[in-house]
Amino acid sequence: MAGSLAENQISNKGAKALARSLLVNRSLTTLDLRSNSIGPQGAKALADALKINRTLTFLSLQSNRIRDDGAKSMAEALAANRTLSVIHLQKNTIGPPGAQQMADALKQNRSLKELMLSSNSIGDGGAKALSEALKVNQGLESLDLQSNSISDAGVAALMGALCTNQTLLSLNLRENSISPEGAQDLAQALCTNSTLKNLDLTANLLHDQGAQAIAVAVRENHTLTSLHLQWNFIQAGAAKALGQALQFNRSLISLDLQENAIGDEGACAVASALKANTALTALYLQVASIGASGAQALGEALAVNRTLEILDLRGNTIGMAGAKALANALKVNSSLRRLNLQENSLGMDGVICIATALSGNHGIQHINLQGNHIGESGARMISETIKTNAPSCTVEM
Repeated sequence: MAGSLAENQISNKGAKALARSLLVNRSLTTLDLRSNSIGPQGAKALADALKINRTLTFLSLQSNRIRDDGAKSMAEALAANRTLSVIHLQKNTIGPPGAQQMADALKQNRSLKELMLSSNSIGDGGAKALSEALKVNQGLESLDLQSNSISDAGVAALMGALCTNQTLLSLNLRENSISPEGAQDLAQALCTNSTLKNLDLTANLLHDQGAQAIAVAVRENHTLTSLHLQWNFIQAGAAKALGQALQFNRSLISLDLQENAIGDEGACAVASALKANTALTALYLQVASIGASGAQALGEALAVNRTLEILDLRGNTIGMAGAKALANALKVNSSLRRLNLQENSLGMDGVICIATALSGNHGIQHINLQGNHIGESGARMISETIKTNAPSCTVEM
């Protein structure tokens, strides 16, 4: 049984009433209390109930006001509770003391699988505390530390833990302050760790130097399946290193490089890897300063690649020449399912090339051609052409 009381203006008083029912309830497994006004007192009441409750597996207190004292109460509950597997504590003004308490609880807890602490302010102190927990905890699979003012020191500690931890599958470090120095520690952990599958480093400060270190590790790593490097000031140098890594890597299925100015040079390097790589199924290259020659290289790669299913090139400037190259690839490629060419200055001729090519392609299920300046009547005509040529393909115009 699931209960959602999200966005209900529930205060400490309401939380206490809910806590009383948790003491006797034997059927509720999910409790969603996000976006209320539950403070430390309400959190304490709920936590006390969790020490006794044996049925709840999911609890969300996202966007409340539980603060460090509330986190301390939740930690005490986690030390005793054996059934809760997911807890969401995003946006709760939790600092290093609260993170320390949660970390201490994780040293004892065996049932928690997912801990979301994004948009708090645990800092390097909190990250260090959690890394100590990760050295001994054997249950946690997903840890979300997005937007927590974590810098290289915190990352160094977390990566030290990942060298021994064998249960964490997913780590979110988006929107922190990881520099090329921290990337060295990340790279070292990726060479040693053999369980982590998803790593999100979006919106950090990796730059080319940091991303190159990570690329070298990707070449060695055999387990990572998803890597997000969006918005990290990465240029062609790191894209080349990633291209080389992809020639050898056999586990990565999704790579996100969007909002990095890798340019045609970077796109050519990644394209070259796609000719040999047989694992990657999704490649995100939105707003990456790619022009016609980058698109031509990607087209040549798609003509031989048999595994890529998603290619997102939104917000580049591939133009008509780039569209032509991709259209030629679509005539022979059978693996691609989704192609995004939104806002790419394709013009009417470029869009027609793509639309015509779809008649020979039976794999594409979704194509986005919006924002290519072909006008309403042009868009209607192209939509009709695609409906006729490729009835199973959804088109966004």
